[in-house]
Amino acid sequence: MKVGRIPKVKHIMTPINKRLISASSVFFLLSAPQLEKPAIAQDLGSHVHGLTELNLVIADQDIQIEFISPAINLLGFERASSSPEESQLFNEVVSELQTAEWLIGERLEHCQLSIPVFESPDFEGHGSHEEHEDHEHHEHEDHEHEATAHADFRVQYLFDCESKPPTELIITAFDRFDGIEEISARWIVGREQGISSLTSSSPALTFE
Repeated sequence: MKVGRIPKVKHIMTPINKRLISASSVFFLLSAPQLEKPAIAQDLGSHVHGLTELNLVIADQDIQIEFISPAINLLGFERASSSPEESQLFNEVVSELQTAEWLIGERLEHCQLSIPVFESPDFEGHGSHEEHEDHEHHEHEDHEHEATAHADFRVQYLFDCESKPPTELIITAFDRFDGIEEISARWIVGREQGISSLTSSSPALTFE
């Protein structure tokens, strides 16, 4: 059974948010090699079941949060849905990811939210094979690699706040998705930066 189409998300982009996207992208690219990684089970950027990534930038009163996770952490599977129940689950997860309450509760509910990036797994594009038998083995490996590369959810949230952002966020994703065992979080606040390993027993992300 095919997975339902992802509903369109309305994005509200302000000039401040646009600057934040550009600045934070460059900032993460330049600063990532300098960040130390104590107590992190895997390097950021790897596709590991149970592990998700959280990148956060605070600039003045604006906050950008990027969430990246293997689909299995949120769905319990990484393939095309095989039943109406799985199709419904996929659509429910997609719908919920278009809000931020599941991730940080109501901590930033008074800020204006926009979602400039929303990527979900494309399971239906995998499994096809070329006709040439000579390349069958290599193509199989390529398809497996492609499936892994595209079996992730990636969402970028932008918050335009009227007051000073908090110095701590409680990550509530563990309460919503049992498949999330650890979150590797990178944060940049002003000139400060850090990296943290969050779990259900230690979900507080503190920018100090």
